[in-house]
Amino acid sequence: MPSQQFKLLIMIGIMFINSLIPNTTSKLMQWLITVILLFTINQNATAEALNAQELRFIKDLFNRIQPATFKNNREYCGYIGYADNGELIATAAHQGQENSCMGQAPAADFDVIASYHTHGAFSVEADAELPSTDDMEADIAEDLDGFIATPGGRLWHIDTIEGIARMVCGRNCVLSDPNFDPEQVDAMQESYNLSELRARDLEPL
Repeated sequence: MPSQQFKLLIMIGIMFINSLIPNTTSKLMQWLITVILLFTINQNATAEALNAQELRFIKDLFNRIQPATFKNNREYCGYIGYADNGELIATAAHQGQENSCMGQAPAADFDVIASYHTHGAFSVEADAELPSTDDMEADIAEDLDGFIATPGGRLWHIDTIEGIARMVCGRNCVLSDPNFDPEQVDAMQESYNLSELRARDLEPL
């Protein structure tokens, strides 16, 4: 649901706009403006609820996959989307290689909204606590957003429209590798564009 502050601002906006309408103006116009603004509130509430639903789903999905990715030191990947009945679903996690994974194509009735993949087990030789350049380039090529879970339990979202990778939540947001050592991980930003990821690739581990 929208915050109380947001509701208050909308109601103040309704009162202000109605105050600008002359008394001679049809009351129908005031009613229409009020309906439009109240519809905005409802649309905002629906969007917030949907985002929360997706986040819970994605975290639960990664929590089921992380144990296998740590045990086998392999990336696991797939797609997230909606079934015909509007249910949020994901394709079965496909086991890839140590540093790569190619998801299997979803069914035709699967309305894909994003890709997902893990980053394998913890290794001091891999900068795995954030998306790689290849991760972002692959999502941009597919024209799909992407979600990534790291060995440290961080969750990242690659927004391909804005060209930004953002940390949704930090350490232990989802299951982390029991062998994860935060002392061996370089400091990182909470968001990166493609150029910044490429620059980080050039930094020594």
